[in-house]
Amino acid sequence: MRFNPIHTLFFLLLLFSSPIFAQNSIQLIPESSSIRIFGTSNIHDWEMYVELQTKIPDYTIPNNTIKDLKDIQFKIEGIKLKSLESTMEKKAHKALKLPSFPFISFHLNKVTIRNHKANSFNAFAIGTLVISGQSKDVKLPINGNFLGHKKLNLMGHIDLKMSDFKIEAPTAFFGAITTSDEIKILYSLDFISKQKLTQDMLSSNLTP
Repeated sequence: MRFNPIHTLFFLLLLFSSPIFAQNSIQLIPESSSIRIFGTSNIHDWEMYVELQTKIPDYTIPNNTIKDLKDIQFKIEGIKLKSLESTMEKKAHKALKLPSFPFISFHLNKVTIRNHKANSFNAFAIGTLVISGQSKDVKLPINGNFLGHKKLNLMGHIDLKMSDFKIEAPTAFFGAITTSDEIKILYSLDFISKQKLTQDMLSSNLTP
C-alpha cells in the first residue's frame, strides 16, 4: 500500500480530537474559598481557618467527567491554620506536631454522585485524610453548584475527633481551659475550569 501523508495527518487529527482524549482541568480560587474548623471548650466555642495558598496546581478531570476523578491529593501547610487568638493558634500548631508533620492532606480515591439537577448535584468524595502523620478513611459530603459556564462551587462539612488522629486536645492556663475532642470542618471551595462545565459531567455512577 502506498504511503499517503495526507491520509496519515487526517487520521492523527481525528484521533486526538476524539472525546476519548478530551481532558479538562479546574483550579482552586483561593480568594473566594474557605476551610474553617469549629470546636468547643469549657469556656467558649472556638474557630480556626485555613489561609489558602495563592499558587494552586490544576486538577485534571479525566474525560471531562467528575465521577472519573481519582488519585488526586489536596494538601495544605499546617502553618496556614490560623486563629484570631494567637494563643489558640500556637496551641493548635503544637498539638499538630507541625515540625514533624508539616502538611495536612486529603487523597481522593473516588467520587460518588448521588443525584443532580440542571445546575447542582450532591456527591461524596471518598478518600484518606492525613493529619499529624495519622491516616483515616473518610467520606466527605459535597453539595456542588455550577456558577455560570466555567465556575464550580463545592461545599459541605464533616465531623471528626482529634483523638482519631492521636491529637491531644489543646489546653491552656495549666488545664483550667480544656477543649472538646470533637471538631467540625466546613468547606466552601470555588474552582475555575479551562473548558465549559456542563451537566454531562455528572451523567455517571448515579444512584437510582
